[in-house]
Amino acid sequence: MRRRSFTIILGSAAAGLGIAATAVSAQDGKKRIAILGPNEEPRFSDLAGGLQVGLRDQGYTGAALDLIQLKVARGNLSGARVQIDEAVRRGVVLLFVIGSELARAAREASSAIPIVFITPGDPVAAGLVASLARPGGDTTAMTFEFPELSAKRLEFLKELAPRVRNVLVLHDPRDVSSRQNLAVARVTAPKLEMMLVEREVRSEADVSQGLASLGDIDALLSIPGGVTTGHSAEIIRTANARRLPTFFHSHTARSVDALASYGASDANVARQAAKLVDKILKGAKAGDLPVERPSKLELVINQKTAKMLGLTIPPSLLARADDVIE
Repeated sequence: MRRRSFTIILGSAAAGLGIAATAVSAQDGKKRIAILGPNEEPRFSDLAGGLQVGLRDQGYTGAALDLIQLKVARGNLSGARVQIDEAVRRGVVLLFVIGSELARAAREASSAIPIVFITPGDPVAAGLVASLARPGGDTTAMTFEFPELSAKRLEFLKELAPRVRNVLVLHDPRDVSSRQNLAVARVTAPKLEMMLVEREVRSEADVSQGLASLGDIDALLSIPGGVTTGHSAEIIRTANARRLPTFFHSHTARSVDALASYGASDANVARQAAKLVDKILKGAKAGDLPVERPSKLELVINQKTAKMLGLTIPPSLLARADDVIE
């Protein structure tokens, strides 16, 4: 296999825009890829690292390809557009975008650069691609989260904690992925004799306020997408202090203390997305590449948290788990 090469370039902060990094010049002759996403750690680094590993899997090493990391504050779309404009000026050949809102901003800012984005929802319903088979618009995606998984998580929660009735969901109504997942959870909950207690969150203050009203809550279900993504640790810490089970959409450093999670890891999603990036760099048109789903979903159960909550995990469920944290 021919070995292609890359370097990661970190930019300096852009004053007044809530931007954590900006594009910088690369040496002549290098292909430049910009990674654009919310400045939430360790998630951004997990995704950037996964993409780097995936590109290595495809044969890229050394210094022939620059990965330019562009971090923006969640919701700062004007700042994101400044970053995208700068990336265009620097000659970026592809944008790797984290999240549907930034993908929309990137497509509106430039139609000349191929985009590969990852999203926790249905990109067709969100209006970001024409179809899963033929996305169009020089854009393709990885749907690391799809709405029907919210139903599966509620089913797992019922197995883990059969007595749960009132389930808190913190959701960002501005985020299309959050709305899609919530819609599925609304349909599923009554079938499991559960009731969703919904709290809209548009800011960090809303998250804290939503967590302050846990009086009649039996458990918390993570709804991916939007502002809640950056507050997993706070949500889990508060719930554990109240002895409430939490079920999350992915296993990360921030969600490790949750009772359980079911979904695809950020690093593995980005690693798989690198295959799409490689095809585009070799000449494929992004809009002709079908949208992909993760090749692996993982059920992770935290036995330590279960014991703290006074829950006994059914042996049949432990046997199905991909990872059990003791």
